[in-house]
Amino acid sequence: MMVGLSVDEMRYFAIKTTVGQERSVANVLEARFHGIFLDYVGEVKTTFTITDKTRAALIFTAPKSTTFEKAAVYVAKKGEPTEPLHAKVSEFSDETGFSDTGLGEGVYDPLLLKTEGWAEISFRTPVRIKRGTKYAVTFYKTVEEDAGYELFCGENKTEDIVFKTHEIGEWKNSVFVPLFRFFEKPMIASIAILPSLKGYVFVEAASKEVIADALQNIRHVKARPPMPVKLDTISPHLIEKPLIEVLEPGQLVEIVAGPLKGITGKVIRVEKSRREVTLELREAAFQLPISVSIDAVRPVEKT
Repeated sequence: MMVGLSVDEMRYFAIKTTVGQERSVANVLEARFHGIFLDYVGEVKTTFTITDKTRAALIFTAPKSTTFEKAAVYVAKKGEPTEPLHAKVSEFSDETGFSDTGLGEGVYDPLLLKTEGWAEISFRTPVRIKRGTKYAVTFYKTVEEDAGYELFCGENKTEDIVFKTHEIGEWKNSVFVPLFRFFEKPMIASIAILPSLKGYVFVEAASKEVIADALQNIRHVKARPPMPVKLDTISPHLIEKPLIEVLEPGQLVEIVAGPLKGITGKVIRVEKSRREVTLELREAAFQLPISVSIDAVRPVEKT
């Protein structure tokens, strides 16, 4: 997984895992770093129209500290609006309501939408939000015209998200919630598993704290926090060696080309100069060695 972080921001960390469980740990980490930190995509029950006289707000408590980069809502154009759909992030209080200070703003150009679809609104400046603090993302337009945007909404089954609509000068809570996705700025650049370094997952990230937060409650992680490593330490292992250099006598391989395709055999000799391996076929009636091209086999396991 790659994102747009500069080289100067990058550091490398090793996560010690149970040997054989590197892939499962990496998969969980990748899922946690996929960029969506809050979303709802459900069955559509109704719509709410944003015009110059109506607006809507999604209110949520930040599940973690992160950098809020963009919001997306599933919309359709009502008529042909000329003004973009606006989104603004602000803090919210149950006692005092919306903060007057906007933390970030962005717009979605209606020319990008043909009929209906996801309207992704990137904020001009990424917004830093803190875990446990309540925020509102308000969607609105200001130009008076006979056109707007319809938000597709489903049933709200959680108390973690509150959807408010503003009509006739008053904010009201809705039993519905728009189909939405909130995106954070990814704080890692890559996740790697190196076969020659078993028992470790390597992460390229902006800080150790980012990884430490994501490691919470992941099985098969044997040491916390992650250990900083230098690129020089792992770079020799990033270059995959040719198969002819790593195959050894006794290793099990599968033939992947030619008339014997699909048959497995045990390597009994490696001829590097000729780029051939001599195999003892497991399924043959008579154990006669045969030689095949290195390009016609792939490793299965070691015996």
